[in-house]
Amino acid sequence: MAIVLGMNLFTLSVYSRESLTTVAVRDGLFGLVNFFQFYIFFRWIVPSFLHSRNWQLLLLRVFPVVTAFNSFKYLLAAEVFPKIVLYQGYRYDLINKRRVELFTTFGAYFTNTLWTSLVLLAAAFALHLFLHWLREDKRRALLQQQQQKAESGFLKMQLNSHFLINSLNSIYSLAITGSPEVVPANNTLVHLLCYMLDQPDDIDFRSPIHDEVQYLRDFISLQQLRTGIKDGIRADFGDTLPDKQIAPMLLVAFVENAFKHGITNQPANPVTIKLEGDEQALSFMVGNKKSIYNKDKTGGIGLENVRKRLQLIYPQKHDLQITDTENNYQCHLKIYW
Repeated sequence: MAIVLGMNLFTLSVYSRESLTTVAVRDGLFGLVNFFQFYIFFRWIVPSFLHSRNWQLLLLRVFPVVTAFNSFKYLLAAEVFPKIVLYQGYRYDLINKRRVELFTTFGAYFTNTLWTSLVLLAAAFALHLFLHWLREDKRRALLQQQQQKAESGFLKMQLNSHFLINSLNSIYSLAITGSPEVVPANNTLVHLLCYMLDQPDDIDFRSPIHDEVQYLRDFISLQQLRTGIKDGIRADFGDTLPDKQIAPMLLVAFVENAFKHGITNQPANPVTIKLEGDEQALSFMVGNKKSIYNKDKTGGIGLENVRKRLQLIYPQKHDLQITDTENNYQCHLKIYW
C-alpha cells in the first residue's frame, strides 16, 4: 500500500493540492480499507478454506466480507469524497442550459470494486501458499539435516564398535602371551575411547586436524604393540599441516583396514601412511601389501561406512581413489576445505 502510494505520488505530472488530495484519498485512505479486506482474507478466510477445502463455505464467507467492504467504500465515497472517487465528468443540459456533473452509481461502483476484491482474495491465496511453501521447505531441510545427523551417528557408531572389537582382540593377544605391554596398550585404548566419546554426532562438527593426527598416532601405537615390530608401519604426518578442522574419525577407518588386511610385521613390506595438506586440501594415503590370512568376516564394514560418511559430510568436496591389485591395496583420499 505504501509502495503504491509512493509510486503514484512520484509519477504525478502536476503537483497541486487537488492532485495530492486525490492520490491521498484513492491510494491512501481507500488503499488502507483494501488492506484490511486483504488481511481478513489472508488471516481467516484463506486458512479456513485450505483446511476444509469446502468451496460452498468459502463463498458463504467471502460474499458478506466483499459486500460489507464495498458498501462501506461506496458510502465513504458518496458522503465524503464524491468528486474525488465517484466523479466521471459531466454532461451539458440543453434544456436548462447548464453543466451537470456525472457520478458513478452504486451498481457500477460495486462491480468495479468487486474485481478489486477478487484480486485481493487471489493475492491472499498466493501469499499464504508461498509462505506455506517456505515453511514446508524449511521443515524438509530440517528433517533432512536430522536424518543426516542420525545416519552419520549410526555409521560412526558402527565404525567405533568395529574398531573396539579389533583393539580388544589385540590386547587380548598381548595378555595371552603375558606381554608387559598390556598395561600401556590398555591405557592407550582408554585414551582413544575417551577421544571417541568426546565427539558429538552432529554432522557439522569438526575436530582440529592436529587432534585427529594424535588420535591416529595412538591408534598406530596400539597396533605396533600388538605386532611388536615398529618398522612394519611407516607413518608420515608432515611437519606443516594447516590449522584446519576435519570431521572426526574419518581417517582411522583406512588405517584400520590396512592393519586388518595387510602385512604389518615385515619391515620390507610396511604399511605406509602419509598425511599432508595445505590451505586448499588435505591429502591422505594408506597403502599395504595384502596378507593371505587376514580376511574380514564382516565384509569390510569400515570402508563401506566411511564412504557413506564422506557422502554425507563432504558431498562434492572429496575424492576417494582405491587401487586394489592382487598383492597390494592403496587408498588415497583428498578432502577440499
